[in-house]
Amino acid sequence: QAGASSLPTFAWPGIMADSMPTGLKGKLASLEDFISMQNEELAAQRQEIESLRGDKSNIEQHYQAQLQEMKKTMVGDVQRMQEEVKRHFQQQKAENGRLQQQITTLKGEKTSLQQQILGLQRRIQEIEEHIGVD
Repeated sequence: QAGASSLPTFAWPGIMADSMPTGLKGKLASLEDFISMQNEELAAQRQEIESLRGDKSNIEQHYQAQLQEMKKTMVGDVQRMQEEVKRHFQQQKAENGRLQQQITTLKGEKTSLQQQILGLQRRIQEIEEHIGVD
């Protein structure tokens, strides 16, 4: 018994110090109970960690799927915009060509009208000279 009284007295959370058994077998039983409670707590914490890891994985998958969907949508939007810009440039090029053709036609008409005016001015001059001779 002399060796038994030299064991240190422990106080564990949830166990009152005055309810601690005094005999070696009682102290070992209390220690085993304490270890069992700690193991249960550890198991609960491990389970909580695994649950959190699962939640994290699910969240990552969710956001990865959202990111992929956004990329897919954005690629589609960019392709549509590129097609629209391409179509607009083609329409603008056609309009520019049409306007350039009209400018060319109008320049030709202007030149023709200027020649007709010159011809009419010469004719007027000739008529004036002819009338002046009479």
